[in-house]
Amino acid sequence: MSIASFFAKAGTTGAGNKRPREEDAAGSSSAPLPLPRTFCAWNANSLLQRVEKDGPALASFLSSTAPDVLVVSEVRMPASGPPGCKKGDGLPRNRGQMARGTAAQGREAEAIAGFLRKHEYRAFYSLSDTKYAGTGLLVRRECAQPSALRYSLDPEAPASQHHDDGRVIVASWEGLEVLATYAPNNGYTEEGFARRRDWDESVGRFFASRPAPSGMVWMGDLNVAAEWHDVGPSPEWFREQNGKDAAHAEDRGQPGFTANEQARFAELTKAAGLRDAYRLLHPHPDFKADCTWRGAPGANGVPEAGRYYGKGMRIDYVLVHESLAPRVSSATVHGKGAERAGFMGSDHCPLTVRID
Repeated sequence: MSIASFFAKAGTTGAGNKRPREEDAAGSSSAPLPLPRTFCAWNANSLLQRVEKDGPALASFLSSTAPDVLVVSEVRMPASGPPGCKKGDGLPRNRGQMARGTAAQGREAEAIAGFLRKHEYRAFYSLSDTKYAGTGLLVRRECAQPSALRYSLDPEAPASQHHDDGRVIVASWEGLEVLATYAPNNGYTEEGFARRRDWDESVGRFFASRPAPSGMVWMGDLNVAAEWHDVGPSPEWFREQNGKDAAHAEDRGQPGFTANEQARFAELTKAAGLRDAYRLLHPHPDFKADCTWRGAPGANGVPEAGRYYGKGMRIDYVLVHESLAPRVSSATVHGKGAERAGFMGSDHCPLTVRID
């Protein structure tokens, strides 16, 4: 099968603002549907594993919480591509659809699609070549669906152009725009620091390009702890015990907890007029209640042997434009404790925010 015939079969759309086909299309309805009000950010650390290994817990969460918009970071499913495609081959991908080129890929993609159909969510994806990174925007069918979608921070790029790692989805409704991102980890090398700087600069250019960001919500795993007490139990441990080989002092520390990352994040949110929805309602830091990421226990039945066991970071966010801040009525971190109760098998727990 040629590349051209593959994409014709896959239903890839061209450039422009035509909505790409989502993984699970829904029927049309003439009845007006309400705009989303509840927003949830969650790094699933593989959506397939959460569905297959932790399906009952995830089903219970969706049934009881029923977020209108759920942004999933680390979907970790490969994008659809030509037969025999491999990582880094340069061949085009349909990054809005999961690969189904083999029987195994078909089973895996259908396991996720069937689960979301059962729980009444439509899925919009941006995926990488392999089971790496990737972002999903899940919208409850009882809500209005996005009127437009983009997949890049570049305001000059075509609407259908995706970030190569699938780290960006921009969804628009009337009076509301959701920027869903999975930010790259800062890492421990100069190359990693540069990649993260480039990412932050791209986010800044994106916000600068928006004509009127008053309806903006930025959410997802942003991979940065904004303030000193957004990690615990010892911020000093995170700053002093990791990343000591960085050339510049401001780059030293745990990825996501360096002075440079925090300074850039503060600049981005201030310039865009964004407020931290969780901190609006929970202004007093408490890492035991606040952290959305928790370290894994050690192996061989010795939890305390895990390097990060008992430690946590607040790196998942729902940020709202300051004009929406008075309307934030609830903000809940759904996991707690070193045992990661409420994390549903991931190393991150969900954060939900309601905007009335």
